[in-house]
Amino acid sequence: MSIFTVSATEVVQLGTGAIQPTDTFQNGVLLSGDLNRAIATGGDEYANGLLMTDAGQIRYFDATAGLPVNVVWSNGLPRANDGALCVSTGALATYSNGTPMVANGAVRVSIVP
Repeated sequence: MSIFTVSATEVVQLGTGAIQPTDTFQNGVLLSGDLNRAIATGGDEYANGLLMTDAGQIRYFDATAGLPVNVVWSNGLPRANDGALCVSTGALATYSNGTPMVANGAVRVSIVP
């Protein structure tokens, strides 16, 4: 089972918009509807092996061009050296524990502003 909400199009949808009072939590991740709240910079703590803000936004690193040097794996998920989750908008290659993954090993996402 994935800790992320996965859409019918087999992507983890990352929402980068402003946090709303109607946002909720699922598996420790802040959600706005089906969007997993995310941020490209910041992060204060770890939950479920993910670097997150105090508000529950996942910190991510765009690994569409390739995983960073010295990628670290935590709970089957790739993380950059700074702790950010490695994500890609590439094509679906496989699933790992319910999480869609691309061929380079990054989590398959759609980033929604």
